[in-house]
Amino acid sequence: MINDLGIYSNNSKDNLLLNGNESPKNINKDKYFKILENLKEVDLNRYPDTDGDNLREAYSSYVGVSSDNIIIGNGSDEVINLVISKNIKSGDKLLTVTPDFVMYDFYTALNEGNVIKYNLDVDNSFNLEEFIELGKKEDVKIVMFSNPNNPTGFAYSTENIIQILEAFKDKIVLVDEAYFEFNGESVVSLIDKYPNLIVTRTLSKAWGLAALRVGFLISNKDNINELLKYKTPYNVNTISQEIASIYLTEEVDSLKENLKLIINERERLYIELKKAEEKSLDSKKGNIKFYKSKANFIFGRADNKEELINAFREEKIIIRSFEDNSFRITVGLPEENNKVVEIINDFIFCRSL
Repeated sequence: MINDLGIYSNNSKDNLLLNGNESPKNINKDKYFKILENLKEVDLNRYPDTDGDNLREAYSSYVGVSSDNIIIGNGSDEVINLVISKNIKSGDKLLTVTPDFVMYDFYTALNEGNVIKYNLDVDNSFNLEEFIELGKKEDVKIVMFSNPNNPTGFAYSTENIIQILEAFKDKIVLVDEAYFEFNGESVVSLIDKYPNLIVTRTLSKAWGLAALRVGFLISNKDNINELLKYKTPYNVNTISQEIASIYLTEEVDSLKENLKLIINERERLYIELKKAEEKSLDSKKGNIKFYKSKANFIFGRADNKEELINAFREEKIIIRSFEDNSFRITVGLPEENNKVVEIINDFIFCRSL
């Protein structure tokens, strides 16, 4: 249905994966063995807690809202689909920007809806008035976008999001905050003021728990109660619930340490890539451009993108390639980021590694 979904099968332990925006650090081994001890108490013959009470309580303490404002999901993908499948029927329209998270298109298409896209320009700039005008002209049912944006790293201000909420008071506005921790600006505090607001989150990025597939939907209680009527029972397995609850309760300090590392590396990598960008102006390989990011990745464009992607592949590094001349590089550990800079500089100067 959507050809771009093929990228999700391109995982190999033989490669350095800088394409999925995963955390570069695995969990602490001591914590790992403690988790295994806790899992001895799990009754594998029993279905999971369908509401995920312990998990919702743990996440409510972290996010600062009542557990009654939270629905758990098998990744944030599932709760995004929950909103779309409940509200989009054949011919209905969803407004987003392009580029953005491909799963918005996927789930809308599954429900025979139409995606209306506002095009970010080549420098990823956003004209709020034009975006709102497009949504009203098309009479969309849902407005949906990631903040920070995936894949560009562009971040909407809270003021901009409030203007969108005000402009579409009778429509659902879903803000996908998968990368919120890398930016620090959230609209969760607005869920009671704006009944049309839904926020989604995940443990796959900043928390480094992508293998668990745990996501959350946060909204006012009326929206939660209505959406629960459509939620699949037993949707998050017991093991994922147990591990996620432990992490949310005991590992907030570890999260902060990892965030500091990744954000510092993001800024350092961006500076080095901008130096490479300047050098590319005189390169036979054509120009390369990189963009400031508020997430855990850096977005770029290259005149000779396919050759650049192949240069990474030759070094067993996988980065994300898009259909146009753009690409995205996940921020890794310091030595991994150094290798990224080395490959790009060698590519610019036509050197063999």
